[in-house]
This record gives sequence, structure tokens and C-alpha cells, in this order.
Amino acid sequence: MKVEIHNDDIIVIIKDNNISKVDFNDMVSVEKYFRKILLKLKDLYEIDIKGFYNIYAYIDLEEGIVLEIKKEVIDYYDTFHQLELRIVKENVEFLYEVDNILEFMNKKFEIYCYNDRFFIRNNYDDISYRLYEFGNLVYKDTKKIKENGKKMTIL
Repeated sequence: MKVEIHNDDIIVIIKDNNISKVDFNDMVSVEKYFRKILLKLKDLYEIDIKGFYNIYAYIDLEEGIVLEIKKEVIDYYDTFHQLELRIVKENVEFLYEVDNILEFMNKKFEIYCYNDRFFIRNNYDDISYRLYEFGNLVYKDTKKIKENGKKMTIL
């Protein structure tokens, strides 16, 4: 689990294919899973979350989940020991933006060129760890990138 904090917003990246055990169509199951993550944030990172939060969940069942946790400022809401969640889910395919595609030029990877940048879809083989190390995870607008980008064919 990787955590990034920007002002009051928290981004949690969970690289785990065990999320397939969570039924994302059942909101009770989803809320329980997210509450467990929030408890881990409290225990591991000393981030205490109280109040009303919007959680935007970007879910790739093969690779993991990205949560954007945004605090909603509500004047009349009593935040003492209370937590309310509004969850918005989106199924996506994670892509990785890379500067140098030469390492990934083989038939196993899907490579897209979009707005003069290169994006790669993980193929889950032994070289995939290099995507984590050298690539930047892209989880928003990946459908647009795949539809409007030019797919590169390796001969």
C-alpha cells in the first residue's frame, strides 16, 4: 500500500490482485473493505479520518485499486467520532506512462501513443516490475487513451 497526502486529500494505491475477493457490486462489502483500509491508514500512518469523505475508487481487478479520498467540509456536520463515506466506483485498466519504451518493446505489452506520450498496459510477466519502478501509474482517462491513442504494433 502506497499513500500520498496532498493537503486534505489522500491517495491510496493498493497493488494487490486479492481485491478480486471483494464484491464491488455489493456496497456493504465495499464499505467494509474501505473501512478496513481507513483503519490501516490510522494504524500504520497515524492518519485519523473523521467526518464526511468522498472516496473515488479506480478498480483494476487484475492489478489493484487506487482510492482518492477527499474530505468534504460541512459546517453543520458533527465530526466527533463519526465517519461518513460517499463512494464512487469506476472500473478501469491501469496504464503506465513511460519515457523510454525500448525496454518494453516486445509483443507481450500493449503500447499506446497518446498526446506524444507512451502508455503501457501491464502484462504480468517478469519484466512488469520495471513498470512499477520506471513508469507512472495512470488510472484516470485510461479508456480514452486506449480508444484515441495509437496502438503500437511490434513486429
